[in-house]
Amino acid sequence: MAWPGLDPAGPAVTDTAGTLDRRAFRDRILRAAGGLRKGGVGPGARVALWLPNGIAYLAAIFACARLGAIAIHINTRFRVTEVGSLLRRSHASALVMQWGFSPVDFPAIFASLPAADRAALHSVFGLAAPRGVTQLTDLPVLPLDGDAALAGPDEATPEAPCLTFTTSGTTSGPKLVLHDQQTIAGHAVDVARRVGLDAPDAVLLGAVPFCGTFGNATAMAAVAGGAHIVCMSQFDGEAAAALIREHRITHVIGGDDMFGRIAAASGGRPFDSVRFSGFAAFHSTAAASIAAADAAGMHPRGLYGSSEVQALFSVSEGENRLLGGGEPVSSQSRLAVRDPETGAVLPPGASGELWIDAPSRFIRYLENPAATERAIAADGMFRTGDLARLDGNGFIFEARIGDAMRLGGFLVSPEEIEAVIQAQPGVAGVQVVAASAGEADPVPVAFVRLAGGAVLDEAALRSVCREQLARFKVPERIVTVETFPTVDSPNGPKVQRVRLREMAETLLREERH
Repeated sequence: MAWPGLDPAGPAVTDTAGTLDRRAFRDRILRAAGGLRKGGVGPGARVALWLPNGIAYLAAIFACARLGAIAIHINTRFRVTEVGSLLRRSHASALVMQWGFSPVDFPAIFASLPAADRAALHSVFGLAAPRGVTQLTDLPVLPLDGDAALAGPDEATPEAPCLTFTTSGTTSGPKLVLHDQQTIAGHAVDVARRVGLDAPDAVLLGAVPFCGTFGNATAMAAVAGGAHIVCMSQFDGEAAAALIREHRITHVIGGDDMFGRIAAASGGRPFDSVRFSGFAAFHSTAAASIAAADAAGMHPRGLYGSSEVQALFSVSEGENRLLGGGEPVSSQSRLAVRDPETGAVLPPGASGELWIDAPSRFIRYLENPAATERAIAADGMFRTGDLARLDGNGFIFEARIGDAMRLGGFLVSPEEIEAVIQAQPGVAGVQVVAASAGEADPVPVAFVRLAGGAVLDEAALRSVCREQLARFKVPERIVTVETFPTVDSPNGPKVQRVRLREMAETLLREERH
């Protein structure tokens, strides 16, 4: 890690433990690489990273890249079912995990994983593990912070696969989106130049989790531009507002709700240090949150991205400032809007499926060639599954095509929740939809068909979901139905998810009146 032309004594990254300058951050990366290499990590190894935002997480990301290893990012909000599935499907051989993070007991969750889910793991690298802890389940616990001299040669190459993001498709379960080093690094440079993270005094508020493309792409752009990153391990509006003022934050990027909470903590004083802010709309209250952010002097712009083409793929400006879409950050990007059924190219202004090819595009879905073939056309264009239209300033994002649900700011496949409920005794079938009542944000609602003689214990089923799923995926209600509404199609009966959503919305409205 080097920043030609920049002062090595300049600040690189800050967390609750303090601030590292660029020289010290580079040494931290080398020590992490030394620890990983001593523990058997080398080119092609798959290393799961399950950590809150902070210096250690960033160091681990770059240490893996230096070793030519693949970082498998795990969302800190994941629980037993999700973590186990991700470890099993990624074939991760090593896990970097935090001890003592009060919101989440990572070691306890890991210890409750079925042995089959962690069968490929050989070791756990512990951060802040208590003295004397040398084993977790049947695995050795090794220190991540090792000897920099053991880091060895830099084995990073442009074509080397370097990380995965977890996504959910519109027609199948979650997939692992694999990027190589040149897509991550090249996009980071493009973003840094586009949003000004390469300015000498640029400071980023690293509030969005680094485990997903939104937080990761932003952090990588800050590193590429030499900006100072101020990390938040868990978001709090008042704490974020205080950090913006203390560190003279110039760049704030995140979800609409984050901006609303920062604005609420402004005390009526504008954040005069913020030069660029960008948001993705995840909640029904987005308009109010962004209006509050405008009043607090942040003036956010709409962003667009996905795990496959990375966050901050494009930025909206001018009259479309508050809309998702905009101009791609890379001039080498190709856009097309096609008819979702026929694939015919549509003219500007017509709504259809957005297709993208760009330097930031993923290389494939890990261990899923069939999904890769469906997603990437012969000409290299990625079928996004998003509804959009082209205009004179790039494109305007309109909606998501398919059945994926936006819950808690994340795109979630219904199959993730359905699999947990389906596995419970007495459940013959389950369908999950997202629904809202009035202005409320969407929540999951599950419809269950029971086996003969079975009785629904809704509280018990929701308790199981709370144990195995992130909180935002726990169904608001679980209700029984005799049959699912269906319609005949050329391929047989098809469940009418639109009808289920209508039923769920009616149920929620009746309960709230």
